[in-house]
Amino acid sequence: MRLIGILAIGAVFWLAGCGGDSPKQPTWFGKNAQSEAFMIGFGSAKTLDVAKARALSDISNQLSVQVSSQFKSHTQRQDSHITHSVSNEVKLDTAGIELSDVSYVKDEFKDNQYFVQAQIPKASLIKQFQNSFNKEYGALNFNRMSQCSSISIKDKMRLAYALDKLSLYGMLLHSLGVNTRDLSALEDTLSANSPMPTARLQIQGAEADIVSAELAQELGEFYNFDSEAENVINVKLKMVLINGNTIKADAIMTIYDCRKNAVFTTSVSNIDDSLSFTAKRIGVQLYKKLQEWVES
Repeated sequence: MRLIGILAIGAVFWLAGCGGDSPKQPTWFGKNAQSEAFMIGFGSAKTLDVAKARALSDISNQLSVQVSSQFKSHTQRQDSHITHSVSNEVKLDTAGIELSDVSYVKDEFKDNQYFVQAQIPKASLIKQFQNSFNKEYGALNFNRMSQCSSISIKDKMRLAYALDKLSLYGMLLHSLGVNTRDLSALEDTLSANSPMPTARLQIQGAEADIVSAELAQELGEFYNFDSEAENVINVKLKMVLINGNTIKADAIMTIYDCRKNAVFTTSVSNIDDSLSFTAKRIGVQLYKKLQEWVES
């Protein structure tokens, strides 16, 4: 299962912590939990604050269960290697999303126990999830990304991460009866660039044939290389001898998209007596630079 968790519910069930003989509950506790306008939760504990927290967790757990049912019916996207599991173990996190507009409409102290009923307007949840969905979609800037059939490795990772969050927000909204924009274009782009996007590797300069094997190995962790690819990774090498037998190597790497726009540029250097070691070091350093860019 590949699902980046954006809502984190550490669901603490309201029944937890009740040992021994069960306290007598108020007549209203656990009743009339279904509402067209509200999500309703119940909690009980020895202290009022914990009872309120458990009532809120009860609401969060309901959202988790509803999203889990959405996952069951979600089509598996086999080609893109981002299959969403049909597991029931979907977890949301109240640390990742703040449930606002909570009101505690009933509380009662009975049999040495606090009992609480909490509710959140569904309209507030819908507004909150829609805002989060729209913000995530806007930050992705898919209009720019979709201008090329093959995207950069950085965009590929951003797209995969964003799709997980968008899918989750979409399922939350769907569980509340609201549809969101279609994500199939994003899914198709991710599928076409999985497990890695393609690029054409160009190496210019002295000893390019020796260095090319090392670069293909290191940069191949991020791209599949194809001589017909739209993306281009251009590496310009400059090697000079110092004191007759020491090699100083400089490399400038630039990644171009399908429109020939430079999307990433970096440079590395190395000094050593061995040409093979210099080639390895250039490859490793460029790998690290590319990794830093992807993770930034």
